[in-house]
Amino acid sequence: MFTFVCTYYNMESPDATKMTTGVVGLGKGPLSLVSQLGNQIGSRFSYCLIPYGLNATSKLKFGDETTIKGKGVVSTPLIIKSSQPNFYYVNFEGISIGEKIVKMSKSETYGNMLIDSGTTHTMLEHSFYSKFVTLVKEVYGGEAVKNPPAPYDFCMSGEDTKNLLLKYTKDSSNDEDNNDNLPDFVFHFTGGAKIKLNSATQIFNLVDGYLCMLIHPANEDGFNVLGNVQQMGYQVEYDLGGGKVSFAPADCAKY
Repeated sequence: MFTFVCTYYNMESPDATKMTTGVVGLGKGPLSLVSQLGNQIGSRFSYCLIPYGLNATSKLKFGDETTIKGKGVVSTPLIIKSSQPNFYYVNFEGISIGEKIVKMSKSETYGNMLIDSGTTHTMLEHSFYSKFVTLVKEVYGGEAVKNPPAPYDFCMSGEDTKNLLLKYTKDSSNDEDNNDNLPDFVFHFTGGAKIKLNSATQIFNLVDGYLCMLIHPANEDGFNVLGNVQQMGYQVEYDLGGGKVSFAPADCAKY
């Protein structure tokens, strides 16, 4: 027996239009799609999220079709907490920008990040976020905007803004000769898993002439969350039986 329902009004989507289609449950809850399919899919599923603006559709796969292999695949332990058994957690160790890195305290790395395809932007625990912003300003040399445009928490301006915007524009052009215009942002996870992000599409957005960051602070008592923008351009495989989540760079339009 399989239970499936439809939604007609989504309370969590204040700007919802007639195009809104609801939510597919991929968590560990007993009524989620993944839990109900269970052994039929070998407790495995994967998705590949396309960047905004592409005329293509993100993909969701189950069972044998989910397996990712080959060069570039990285894996990290998938953690299920008894206090929050419906969610997926990973061990987040820090973020590097070029050659510099800001690290989480080793005592705070066990299951310290929720990985969620339903959250748009990554959110970082408040104290770590402050250290990360300090590193961004150090690397880029920009000045923080005192009143950044909503909904952004951190935007840069100042004497170097013109150069920053020029670098951003070149990095957004998909010109292979401009791949090094902006330093690499890399998320680090237990097991040596590293996820390299595109500065121009997954870290920054141009807003009113400012360079605004697509990563936000969680609430004061909040938690680290890996959002879907920072997962775009990767095939993400959840192997619940094997207890791991894997990432591989992919052209999600062709996935």
